[in-house]
Amino acid sequence: MAASLLNPLLKFNFDSSGNAVNSWTIQNDNVMGGVSEGAVQWQEDGFRWYGHTRLENNGGFSSIRSPWKAFNLTEFDAVHIRCKGTGGPFKIVFDTQYAWYLPNAQTDFAVSEEWSDVVIPLKNFVWEQPGRGVLGMVNPAKELSEVIRFGLMKYDGTAQPFELEVASVSFE
Repeated sequence: MAASLLNPLLKFNFDSSGNAVNSWTIQNDNVMGGVSEGAVQWQEDGFRWYGHTRLENNGGFSSIRSPWKAFNLTEFDAVHIRCKGTGGPFKIVFDTQYAWYLPNAQTDFAVSEEWSDVVIPLKNFVWEQPGRGVLGMVNPAKELSEVIRFGLMKYDGTAQPFELEVASVSFE
C-alpha cells in the first residue's frame, strides 16, 4: 500500500505537539549488569537521545523504546526516520514478543549530522536473537502482523559516545 511522505499511514511525532511526545523510555544494558549510559531530553522539535556505550560487564547497548501496543505493519513498505546524530550506526528494532531473549526484527541505519530522512525498506530487516545472531530475513508481508513495541538502539560492539535527535518515525 503506497502513501506519500506527507500522508503516512502510521506516524510517531515527537515534536512538542506530537502524538508520541514523552512516551518512549530509555532502556540501557544496566538491566543486565552493564554500565552503558543513555538519557532522553524532550525538545520542541523532537527528542534528543544521548549517552555512552560501554563494554564492561558484557554491556554495550543503550536504547529508547515505545510503549507496548500492537501494530500490524504488513501493509507497509518502509520506515522513515527524520533524524540527525553522531556516534552511529544505530538500529531500529521491532519486538514481536515480550521476552527480551527471543528474536526481534531489526536493521542498522546510518545518520548524518544534519536533519535528514532515513528511509529503510522493511524487506531489509533481519530476525536477530541475543546470543545467536542473525537467524534470517524478515518477510514483512507475513511476519510483521503483531509488532508490539518499537525501539532505537545503539548496539554495535563499540564503546563510544552517541547522540541521536529524532523528530518522527513513520511507516508507509
